[in-house]
Amino acid sequence: MIHVFARVTVKPGLAPLFLREFRELAVLVRQETGCLDYFPAQDIRLGIDVQESSPDSVTILEKWASRAALEAHLRSGNMRSFQERVKDLVEETRLTIVEEV
Repeated sequence: MIHVFARVTVKPGLAPLFLREFRELAVLVRQETGCLDYFPAQDIRLGIDVQESSPDSVTILEKWASRAALEAHLRSGNMRSFQERVKDLVEETRLTIVEEV
């Protein structure tokens, strides 16, 4: 099983717009072959010293049945269209992709 953690930093104050676009995408992605889970999350502050948090970040959590399913998703028209729609909202995207061992 493949897990993806995408940390998206949006321009200040634009997280609600990004999330609206993402939620539309998520409905489509959850129907893709091999998608087991796909959802956005936002930071909550717990006052832990090592915790990173930002109101302008969205973490996208994904679970895929296989590497092939994830690769197909990344090439999909849904993703290309979404990336085009949000390109002016996003400052930075960092990905962590891991496989269960």
